[in-house]
Amino acid sequence: MCSRFSQDVAGGMGLMSMREYSDTMYHLSRNGARFQMFAPNQQQMHVMDHMKKQPVTGENRNMMMESARFCHNQGNMQMQDLSKLDVNSFDAVIFPGGNGVTKNLSSFVKDGKDCKLHSDVERVLKDFHRTRKPIGLASMAPMLACRVLPGIDVTMGYERDENTRWGNWPHTNMVQAIKSMGARHNVPYVDEKNKVVSTPSFMWETDYHYHYIFDGIGNMVKHVMRMSTK
Repeated sequence: MCSRFSQDVAGGMGLMSMREYSDTMYHLSRNGARFQMFAPNQQQMHVMDHMKKQPVTGENRNMMMESARFCHNQGNMQMQDLSKLDVNSFDAVIFPGGNGVTKNLSSFVKDGKDCKLHSDVERVLKDFHRTRKPIGLASMAPMLACRVLPGIDVTMGYERDENTRWGNWPHTNMVQAIKSMGARHNVPYVDEKNKVVSTPSFMWETDYHYHYIFDGIGNMVKHVMRMSTK
C-alpha cells in the first residue's frame, strides 16, 4: 500500500515532542505510506529551555524553519508551508501533537476551552472532515479537532491523574476542556463515523514504558491508513 499522506508538524523543535513526530514518521514509512510534512510559516510563541522548563528571554524562532530539522529538509521531504496544504492532494492528515498544539496551533494555553485555532489548522481539519478523509491525532492534538468538529469521539488518556505503576496523567484539564467543547471522550477510541483516530501518546508521563507510546502511535497510523482505502 502506498498512500499519499500529509503530516502536519505542530510547531518547532522544543515546542512539540520529537518522539511523537519521529514515531509517526517511522510507522508511516513502515506501512508503505508516502507523506509530506507541513508547518506554519510564522514565529512560534516562545523558545523553551527544557532544562529549566521555562521560556528563553529575548529569543524567537520560525516554526517552519525549526520543524525542518526533523526531515533534514532534503528533496521531496522538504518542509512545506501549511498554507499550501491542499486536501485534494492527500488521502489523510496526521497531527503528531506536542505542546505546540496549545501555543502555536491554537490559543488554548491562554483561552482554554474558548480557544481559537490557527486559521490554516482550522481550514485543514474542516477540509479533511468535509471530504471524508481520515484525521489522525496524537497527544494534545485531539483538542484541535474537538474545537472545530463538534460531536467527534477522541481519547486523550485517563480522565483522572492516577499515580500508579503506569505513570501519571498530568493534563486531565484538557480532557474536561474537550468534553465542554461537545466531544465524547473514550479510552481508547477510533471514531469510524467521523474517520478520526486518536492516541494519548505523551499525555502520559512514564519513566520506563515508552514502547506503549510507540505502539499507540503505530495503531493510530494503521487505522488512519485503513480508513483511507474506504
